[in-house]
Amino acid sequence: MFRKMFHLPLYPFLLAAHFPLFVLTRNLTLPGLDVAVRPILVIMAGTLLAMVLLWLLLRDLHRAALWAALGLALVCYFKLAAPVFDQLIGLVAEPLSHRYLLAGLIVLAIPVLLFARPGPDATRIANLVMLTMLVFPVTTLLGRESRADDAGARAAAERQRQALFGGAASTGTPPNIVHVVLDGYGREDVLADLYGFDNRPFLDQLAALGFQIADRATTPYNQTLLVMNSVLSAGYLEDLQPAEPPADLRQTLQEALRHNPVMTTLRGFGYQTAAFDVRYDPVRMEQVDRLLAPHLLSNFEMILLEETLIADAVRVIDLNEPSLDPAMFGQPYEADLTPPFFLYVHALAPHPPFDLDRHGTKIAPAGGSVGLNDGSHFIRDEPTRRRFYRDGYVDKLMFTNDVVLAYVTRLLERMPEPKLIIIHGDHGGGLYFDHDSVERSCLIERFSPLLAVYASDGRLELPPDLNLANLYRLVFNAYFGTDLELLPSRSVFAGWEEPARQTVLTPEQLRRSCPAGPEVLDEVSAAQPR
Repeated sequence: MFRKMFHLPLYPFLLAAHFPLFVLTRNLTLPGLDVAVRPILVIMAGTLLAMVLLWLLLRDLHRAALWAALGLALVCYFKLAAPVFDQLIGLVAEPLSHRYLLAGLIVLAIPVLLFARPGPDATRIANLVMLTMLVFPVTTLLGRESRADDAGARAAAERQRQALFGGAASTGTPPNIVHVVLDGYGREDVLADLYGFDNRPFLDQLAALGFQIADRATTPYNQTLLVMNSVLSAGYLEDLQPAEPPADLRQTLQEALRHNPVMTTLRGFGYQTAAFDVRYDPVRMEQVDRLLAPHLLSNFEMILLEETLIADAVRVIDLNEPSLDPAMFGQPYEADLTPPFFLYVHALAPHPPFDLDRHGTKIAPAGGSVGLNDGSHFIRDEPTRRRFYRDGYVDKLMFTNDVVLAYVTRLLERMPEPKLIIIHGDHGGGLYFDHDSVERSCLIERFSPLLAVYASDGRLELPPDLNLANLYRLVFNAYFGTDLELLPSRSVFAGWEEPARQTVLTPEQLRRSCPAGPEVLDEVSAAQPR
């Protein structure tokens, strides 16, 4: 039976399955294999529809399969293959514009479509080739899945929770907590020195509302997933295994974050937990009691869309969504939560992509679409792209300031008492940050985040030099009867390619002078409010 089936043109469907699986193997920040199921089914359904229509047109099933496969390859694989074509062409000439390259490939495909008459033998060969190609991503992903240990992550989180918060108890009326993470939001002094931007008016407005500002705050790590694990476990990550493959390590950290000790302990005290959906899977808190404003398309489906030529059409007709949805802060979702509640808000701002101007208008990012690429992955050692980064970062930060101020003003007016509002960056910006090099990075930029806290009953006092790893030690000491010592401040550089390979930074390294934004880049007038 299998032999008879292999005479049928299955290779377009195998190609349809290969695309999502291949993209999934290339991305180190995505969760398990289950995220690929729906896109595979959708692409296969589209392929089937195309083949039926082409068969009705051509009256030849094997030609219909060839046409469908070539169209699918062009739409889904062109962007993935373009860098390879660039390298090959670069051996003999200047690389072509990708528009010309695409046009050339279409021209080459036309004679194949018009004159090729594949038969059963060609179909069997194509089936075998595609089946062989499919084996590689499937094997990689199954190996990753087999090494994933969700139960182990839960058990480890529970042991950590008991060791740290085992003595915690709900004393008095527990505070309603809103925890806002502004991804990549740097400290005031760094913004002034490197970006030429004065953020004091924003901080003054927060202070006037009763917020305490930690103007010498530091972050424990340089990557979001590591930082948030540290923050929500109230400690440093001591047990990372260097031998563990980076993708497996990130998946382990994602599971640990979803079962973090802070939220688990609060839930045990009767808290309702809630979080906004976010376009970054490592910090997507899908385990909460209420996931607010869930996206129609998953993060992986958006990544897949971005890899296809369809994404360019979506941008042309302006259907793509902004990286910071004003509704996240504008809609009063907190009014529907049951006190006491813990609301986690993770906003991709002012982190790239820089697709919003300072007024919140959606724009085409300067330098083209880069997804969530930051630091050296965005700048690529190009001075022009560094200017794009500086200007885009400041514009997005200014809009972020506006929506955050409006948000906290509403929270202060409407949230039930007592209330605790935490606002911080997970790390600083990436204007002078190299993901894999301590020496090539401006360390003070990356390790100096915004940190502001509002405690309506005044029970929490914020040290000006707090490391984010100690944040919830302060909270639990103030509200839940613990007596946890604050850990010595520590900042650790983790490489992107190998996050378990880490360097504990010295105070001298953190104080090392960095390029001054106004001296290295253009005049900073464009970065000032106007």
